[in-house]
Amino acid sequence: MALVCFNASLEQQAGCASLTVTAQNYRALIDELTQKLPQLTKDALTPLALVIDGEIVQEPFLADFSADAELHFIEKIAAG
Repeated sequence: MALVCFNASLEQQAGCASLTVTAQNYRALIDELTQKLPQLTKDALTPLALVIDGEIVQEPFLADFSADAELHFIEKIAAG
């Protein structure tokens, strides 16, 4: 199962620092997280970048990952 680690603000909303999921793509991940943790909304998750096994994915909607991936939600990096 993939491990999802939350940043500090999401950890406060979720009530936990991490969670395991069965999802293997971004859309399924968002659906599973909002089902398991109804206090997390899609609006809270979708503006964030996704880190998959240490690689930042700025546009994660097409991202797939392995069943044993480590996932992190972080603030998007903005260019000036």
